[in-house]
Amino acid sequence: MVRGKVLVVAGSDSGGGAGVQADVKAILAHGAFATTAITALTAQNTTGVHGVHAAPLEFIEAQIEAVVTDLPPDACKTGMLANAATTRAVADAIERHRLTNVVVDTVMLAKGGASLLEAEALEVMRDRLAPLATVITPNVPEAAALLNLSEEEFVMETMATRAKELGKLGCQWVLLKGGHVKDDAEMSVDYLYEANTGRTTTFSSARIDTRHTHGTGCTLASSIAASLAQRYDVPTAVHRAKRYISEAIRTSPGYGAGHGPLNHLPFHAGAAARGKRFDPRCLKLYLVSSEALTMDKLRQALEAGVTIVQMRDKDPSTRALIERAKAMKAACDEYGVPFIVNDRVDVAIACDADGVHLGQSDMTCAEARQILGPNKWIGVSCREVSLARQASADDADYIGCGACFGTNSKGDAKVIGLDGVGKVIAVARELSLPVVAIGGVSLENAASVRATGADGIAVISAVANAADVKKAVHKLLH
Repeated sequence: MVRGKVLVVAGSDSGGGAGVQADVKAILAHGAFATTAITALTAQNTTGVHGVHAAPLEFIEAQIEAVVTDLPPDACKTGMLANAATTRAVADAIERHRLTNVVVDTVMLAKGGASLLEAEALEVMRDRLAPLATVITPNVPEAAALLNLSEEEFVMETMATRAKELGKLGCQWVLLKGGHVKDDAEMSVDYLYEANTGRTTTFSSARIDTRHTHGTGCTLASSIAASLAQRYDVPTAVHRAKRYISEAIRTSPGYGAGHGPLNHLPFHAGAAARGKRFDPRCLKLYLVSSEALTMDKLRQALEAGVTIVQMRDKDPSTRALIERAKAMKAACDEYGVPFIVNDRVDVAIACDADGVHLGQSDMTCAEARQILGPNKWIGVSCREVSLARQASADDADYIGCGACFGTNSKGDAKVIGLDGVGKVIAVARELSLPVVAIGGVSLENAASVRATGADGIAVISAVANAADVKKAVHKLLH
């Protein structure tokens, strides 16, 4: 399903890796629809820019006018603007047409070092275009130019401050990208600053050793615009774009003799277009289903405040599992509660669940991610520190740690006790990996399990077998 229209105002890349070519691919991969206004033609390939031909100003304005009068955009992304006159004209058009969800990719240099913005246009971008932006997405060289600083002044310790300084340009949000920060060899950390609140959020991803990174800036900005067009908030849009771009780089096809293009369709497009941002707070009370959990009891539990539900039914009929999953998902949707399917990735897809929970004997997290895409949630059962580290490396959203105590629901579960859970939690905290404690959690021992520092507790019989479901939920929560 196509949802959301994005107007891209940018230059063309004849090599197909950046510019409007990358923009259109990225927007399509996120399930949105792309329209364009071409600002310049470039003779370009992976080795560099070999020529630039700026489009006539009147024709750029005509393209924008044609799009907005018939296909009014839900978001707008600007890229290569080439010169001051074009930058000013685009800013005027954004104001005149009252365009919203504006993502300004502050394009100044091509990957190979060629200039894509004339010097006199920088002031116009700073003073006219940036204040109209919902988000600006500068990398370190671009941020240094905008702030009249040297690139050496952008290090790990100063990046949050620099993002705040960029916020003074008048934009609502700043995404300061950390790919050029040289004193962090292992991670690439982007800093999202909200001017209205002064709050900064970081988004980290492992650095990938490759020269095939042509078009990353265009792709990231267009991915954000696609999500904004689909009415996701800015932090969620950035989160989705970061996961998408990391996989696009990791699976790049290796084309060209220079800086090669990305893989713009690393996930199934339908899966990439759906999904909420994972919030660890949803793990607070994790209800796992059993035969005793009727739909009536599920609704009572949801009404009482259960924060996430996992379907763990073992019916041998896949059709019956899907029917039950759809019914449970519908109930969860009524209360705005996430719904997870245990083990079965196919059932999760069929009912559009928020994700899956995998055991150590199921497919790996990495394999499930390839099927589900970047925006579905994946939890992994871990009872050892090494397994938690692997889950983090495989991009799990959370881990289920246990068993805390002996359990009737899974007789083969190895009990590691609260001490064992605490050891895994300590490492998970270092990895920024949320933990839900699992296995034998009851009304009587729930408080001691929460004392381990887990983000949440998973229960089955404590709710499903309770004489008063709502009372049991309230006790487990409070």
